Amino acid sequence: MTTVATRQSAALQPQLSATLRFATAVAVATVLALAWIVVEQASHQAVQTATEAFSRGAAGAAQPSVEIAGRREAAARRS
Repeated sequence: MTTVATRQSAALQPQLSATLRFATAVAVATVLALAWIVVEQASHQAVQTATEAFSRGAAGAAQPSVEIAGRREAAARRS
């Protein structure tokens, strides 16, 4: 029994070194952090663009006049 247990524990050695696993974790964390920063900046820019569009649109644009069809027809019949 001891020879079987010894063989199984010897066969279950880690395939990657601790240094390589740590380096991989750091690389993944770095990529995620950079992606977070890029997305945050894009979101901030989108909010600024939308704010400018809403503030310009409300003050500068004149709404076209609207005519009600029933009243226009009635006015044409009177003439």
